[in-house]
Amino acid sequence: MASFEALFHAYCQDLIRFACRFTRDTPAAENIVQEVFLRVWRDRSRLAPAANVKAYLYAAVRNESLNYLRHAEVEARSAPELALAARPVKTPEDERSAKAAAASVYEAVARLPERRRLIFRMNRFDHLTYAEIAQVLEISIKTVETQMGRALAFLRAELVDSPDE
Repeated sequence: MASFEALFHAYCQDLIRFACRFTRDTPAAENIVQEVFLRVWRDRSRLAPAANVKAYLYAAVRNESLNYLRHAEVEARSAPELALAARPVKTPEDERSAKAAAASVYEAVARLPERRRLIFRMNRFDHLTYAEIAQVLEISIKTVETQMGRALAFLRAELVDSPDE
């Protein structure tokens, strides 16, 4: 046990710096060195005492670092597919529900007074700012704000009472 601790203290920091040259990631390098020392501890009965321990440790850290980099490359290439697979699958019921909700919103918007509906659509569907709407319709920004507030209040009230909710 004492010889293992001496070995660990003698080489640990140098091996971490060595692994960092490959990984460019200190926590990953620390994990790699830890794994190598763990393997040395587990396989201590099979290791030849006359072998060059330093060369063995550096070779093991190099190999683990290269394995880490290969694994990281595979993960990076697979990330888009994994993200796609992790997205929730929409069921036909979800699609029907979304369509019904959208229909409810469009119906409620259609029930707005004409000028208020125009202002609402310009803002929410055409993505115009209040200032742009005011300029196009030749009204004040305050009027646009008031009409948008009233439109949103109306829609909130209409959609809360909707049977789809």
